[in-house]
Amino acid sequence: MRFVLFTAALLTTSVALAESPSSGAALLDVFPASKAPAFRDQPSEFVVSRQFRPGTSRSQWATGVDERAVFHAYLTHKSTTERSWELRVGKGGQLYSIVSSFGEAMPPQSAVAPFVDEVWQLVAINSDLLDRMPEVGRSRIREESNSYIHQSGMYVGKPQTYSPTLPFFAPLLATREDAASRSYAVINWGQVPTASIHRGDVLFTTQFRDLGAGVIEISYLCFNFGSFPLNGLNTPWGGVRTSVFPELVLSQPDGGYRFHTPFSIAERGTHGDIAKTGGWAAATQNAANPAAFALGLVFGRDLHWPEQEKLKRAQTPGFQHSATVYGAGDSRHGPRDYTVMDVSSRVTILPGESFFRRIYLVLGTLQEVAEAGRKLESFTDYHLMDFTESDTPLLPLYVQSIDQGQSVPSLEAPAPGAKPIGQLYSRPVKHAKPLFLLQEAATGRYHLSTDPALLNRKEPFANPYPADHPKHAAFRNRVQYVNYEGRTRSTALLGYVMPREKADRATHRYTAVGGIPSLADLFQAGESLGADALLVRTSAPADSPPL
Repeated sequence: MRFVLFTAALLTTSVALAESPSSGAALLDVFPASKAPAFRDQPSEFVVSRQFRPGTSRSQWATGVDERAVFHAYLTHKSTTERSWELRVGKGGQLYSIVSSFGEAMPPQSAVAPFVDEVWQLVAINSDLLDRMPEVGRSRIREESNSYIHQSGMYVGKPQTYSPTLPFFAPLLATREDAASRSYAVINWGQVPTASIHRGDVLFTTQFRDLGAGVIEISYLCFNFGSFPLNGLNTPWGGVRTSVFPELVLSQPDGGYRFHTPFSIAERGTHGDIAKTGGWAAATQNAANPAAFALGLVFGRDLHWPEQEKLKRAQTPGFQHSATVYGAGDSRHGPRDYTVMDVSSRVTILPGESFFRRIYLVLGTLQEVAEAGRKLESFTDYHLMDFTESDTPLLPLYVQSIDQGQSVPSLEAPAPGAKPIGQLYSRPVKHAKPLFLLQEAATGRYHLSTDPALLNRKEPFANPYPADHPKHAAFRNRVQYVNYEGRTRSTALLGYVMPREKADRATHRYTAVGGIPSLADLFQAGESLGADALLVRTSAPADSPPL
């Protein structure tokens, strides 16, 4: 526990150095405007607190699970005239606690994955990279080939973790509280949950917005800055505590709903086409009683790629297009007090692309959830977000002097009138690379890179297949990425830079990262592009030629 809390404190210090309040807001300004109606007929307030309150929790977790390890923020809806609620957001951007009149809705957690699996989160995957081992069962995968990327973090209790009881949570890169819109947003660097030969080069951005009367809008953005495509997303993966909400209902196209079976996530019929539903599902205390408490998930039912997008992407090798599917199931016959409520988007997100998803959670009676679900299902959405260089705001980049004689890049001007050394994009422009400021734990020294795993250990991987095996080539000369050891004290996101080969050099003016001494001295490529292959925008005179 001491290690995790110490790391969190250092992270706060580093991020404060790297970004100003306005820049943090700019990095999180990535979502399209919502047209969903507000439900604020009664007076209420939305309060964000990042001060943990020991001893006041209404939640009971499994033996040995300590909430302080995961806690990042309380998001609270307070009202004297309507039902209040509290969401708790974890360090990995995951929603790990939902408390209201029904008590704690989230599972008590499992010992091998506390606050990593049984939470609401995004999960991305390239399923083609999984090494399945049919000799021990088709569903069994080689952990070293894991290609799931969790928003929340990594598992515990296995050799790849630094502690037998604490997970490694996905590094938190930026936050934003917006009182006017009653929202809170975070960015995290996603993690493969086991030490794998595959990288987790994904940024997950999440925004929670209080619409009133128990309705919470959740917007997600998944930015793939890695080298392989993603062919599926859980948008989101989540669920509830079965002992609190033992029954499930599924909406119907005619506006009604029905009791939903089966109750095993592996059974046939668990998943289905959302176009054949009413766009929402709910876990409830009693499916036959409209006055019973319920937690609803509104996922929509008319979510399809525009025709022109389907035609354009149909030529992409391996491209998938299918309707989002829902999934539901529980473990009432097993050891986990957990009912899954999963929404899967079977789409391909190519390297350099961003994918947007918007859903709604509804807390209330089953009747209230049904009424809200019918009103909100048409406001859910998903599509690619095509940020361009021309329409993305720029962030000025400065240099600040710090301890140990280092000068580091910062989004905050060191003094009034200071001139920036370049400009970064505030949004993940298509094909851009995120620029990270990394602090080394052992020395305190800072490094600049577009490889967030730069400072972390890479373990040589022993090929499990002989040279004549068909799978041998896929596992030759590979390493496992060990991100959990604490070698990186802090990770801050500064903004986004363009690879030289993808930049619009006919329109805009740039400077190579390697051409700015204060950046080049800190920069290390790692497994990403070198400093001379990355460009930042510059305010060069209009008559000077583009780079």
